Amino acid sequence: MITDKQFDDAFTAAGGWFFLTQFELIKSWSGSKAELVDLIYTKGFDAKRTGSNTRVSSAARIIAAGRGKEALIKIRNSKPINREHPEAECIANELLLKYFS
Repeated sequence: MITDKQFDDAFTAAGGWFFLTQFELIKSWSGSKAELVDLIYTKGFDAKRTGSNTRVSSAARIIAAGRGKEALIKIRNSKPINREHPEAECIANELLLKYFS
C-alpha cells in the first residue's frame, strides 16, 4: 500500500496523460520492466530513457498498489488534462468501465 502523498508523488511523476494512455499496456505487461521502458521510450513521451523509466515505475507503482481506479477518476475530473486533451475524459470513462465496473 502507498500513502496518499506517495500516490500524489507517483501520479505527478508519471503524468496524467501518460498514465491514461499507457494504463492498459502497463497493467497487462508480462515482460521485463526494461523492455517495457524501451517500448514506451520509443513512443516519444520523453527526451531521455530515464524519463520513461521514471514514468513507467511511477505508473506501475500506482497500479500495483490498487489505486489505478483512483488515478483514472483523478484524470477524468482534471480540468487541465481535459483542456489539453479533450478526449481524456472519454478515455478515462472507458477504462473505468472496462476495468473497474
